[in-house]
Amino acid sequence: MFNYIAYRVFEHFHKKENETAISKTINFLALFQGTLIVPVFMAINLFTKIDPQIFGENTRIKYYIVIPLAVILIIVNTVLFKKNLKGETLSILKNKYHKERYLLPIWIIFATPIIFVFVFPIVYGAIMEQLVFHF
Repeated sequence: MFNYIAYRVFEHFHKKENETAISKTINFLALFQGTLIVPVFMAINLFTKIDPQIFGENTRIKYYIVIPLAVILIIVNTVLFKKNLKGETLSILKNKYHKERYLLPIWIIFATPIIFVFVFPIVYGAIMEQLVFHF
C-alpha cells in the first residue's frame, strides 16, 4: 500500500518539480503514516477502553509522543523509500503502478490525512456517544 502511495505522490511531485520530488514524497509519507495512527487508535479504543490519563496529567504528553514519532517516521521513510524512488526500483514501481488513468485521484490521497485527523474523530465521537450537539 505504501509503495503505491509513494509512487503516486512521487509521480505528482516529479511532474511539478523534479529536484525536490523525493523529499516531498518522504515528508508526505511521514505525515500520512503519522495521521494513520489516529483511526487505528480509535478502532482499538472501540473494543478496549484505553484511558489517556494513564500517561499522567501532563498536558504536554502529546508533544513528547508526536515529535519523536515524526522524526522516526521521516528517518525510516528516508531509508526505505529514497532508494525505491531512484533508478531501477523506480522503473519497477512504474511498471507495477503506472496507468494512464487512475481509479483513485491524487487529491483523495492528499486529502486522506485531513480525513484521518478531522472526520474520523467526529465519527468516533458519534459512535461512542461522546459527541454532543447543542441546538
